[in-house]
Amino acid sequence: MFIRIKILIFTIFFITPSFSAELSITDYMKHKNTIRYDHYLYGLESGLDWANDYIFQKNNTQIFCKPNEFELSSDQLRKFIDTELERNFSFYDKYKDAPLLGLALRNAYIDNFPCN
Repeated sequence: MFIRIKILIFTIFFITPSFSAELSITDYMKHKNTIRYDHYLYGLESGLDWANDYIFQKNNTQIFCKPNEFELSSDQLRKFIDTELERNFSFYDKYKDAPLLGLALRNAYIDNFPCN
């Protein structure tokens, strides 16, 4: 029983930080071809959707116009982010150690789901 508690504590202390830390552009680029940060990407997507809904409720305007109930896979999210990082390479390269992945996804959403 004591061994199981030690394993649980070890797991909590050494695995949880990888999911809770903000992801820099450099870290994303190192691991973008793995599923390591899929949950992080889904969290960014959910946050953007919630922010977009909130702004619409308060101001009757939207940041982007993604179709309702339209779900993107982690591969699609990565493609959106990669395109944005390539399009504005000089900016993201300058701030490659900053946690700007959310900004990259937001900009990609604005480009891919414009409000006309």
